[in-house]
Amino acid sequence: MSNAPKLLAVDDDAASAELIVRVAERCGYEAFATSDPRGVTNLVAALKPDVMAVDLTMPHIDAFELFRLLAERNYPGQLIIVSGQDEATLQTAQRAAEALGLNRPHIHQKPLNFQALRQNLGQYLKLAKAG
Repeated sequence: MSNAPKLLAVDDDAASAELIVRVAERCGYEAFATSDPRGVTNLVAALKPDVMAVDLTMPHIDAFELFRLLAERNYPGQLIIVSGQDEATLQTAQRAAEALGLNRPHIHQKPLNFQALRQNLGQYLKLAKAG
């Protein structure tokens, strides 16, 4: 059993989710990806990820609905919102997640800036080790 923090990447584009997983693993995370957002709440219950990277636009369930489900289940981890949408849309999503009580959501625009993502994940690692 690993003591590494866990990350779950949720993106209907499997390649995007896998990219986030690879970056997270290089940062010291045990990382998982799913391209089917419908089973995310079950995955969260099973994996208990410390960080979730969530794409805003997905079929079957939108990110706002997913944020609501996570908030209802008192998801305690960090949230990274990832999207190719414009900055204003990302900020709206960030405020919505914060309003639901989700933990310090960060936003990253696609195409991803991997240096910024690594920096973000490194900050979470420090928090996890301190906490």
